[in-house]
Amino acid sequence: MNVIFIIIGMNVLILFLFDKSKLDNKEWFFKLLILNMILFLIALICFCIGFAKNTAVNSLFIPLIAQFVYYVLSKLFYLKYERNSVDTFWTMDKSLFIDGWFNFIFWLISVLLFLFVL
Repeated sequence: MNVIFIIIGMNVLILFLFDKSKLDNKEWFFKLLILNMILFLIALICFCIGFAKNTAVNSLFIPLIAQFVYYVLSKLFYLKYERNSVDTFWTMDKSLFIDGWFNFIFWLISVLLFLFVL
């Protein structure tokens, strides 16, 4: 069961890895935001009542935080370069160096969040 909670908790990271354009699309972003708020509330209730204290239920806190981090980093990137970042995971194009740094910083923060919670 812990594996399922961890995979659900990685929904933003998985979406970022395979189809980053959905995070930039407003409709998908708000649908994901509602889902992540529900997951956050479930984790908060479980935390407050002490249910499943030593399991990976705490990983359900991560998606909302990771989505907020993506939103902030994306807006900062857009303000600086006046364009959305490009997915650099599946390409080795050297002209996308700045986009690669954006992606690296997001991954680093998200992985550190998981390590902090678990």
